[in-house]
Amino acid sequence: MNKDRFKNPWFWVGLVGVVLTATGMDPAMFTSWGALGEAAMGVLKNPFLLGTAALAVLGVFVEPTTKGLKDRKDDK
Repeated sequence: MNKDRFKNPWFWVGLVGVVLTATGMDPAMFTSWGALGEAAMGVLKNPFLLGTAALAVLGVFVEPTTKGLKDRKDDK
């Protein structure tokens, strides 16, 4: 895996956006620490949301120009 992707702030923006979308988070869940904790527990207790979040994260990590889950050989 190309380590440069972890240094790119836009990678993290995309990852957070994908996770928030896949888990169905909305701004009302971020009004207090209690509301955020309840929302997080709701996601952890829901296998469908966990699965869709995992697939979304996998989509962010996968290099679309190669076969399988690996990056190109010439990437450092």
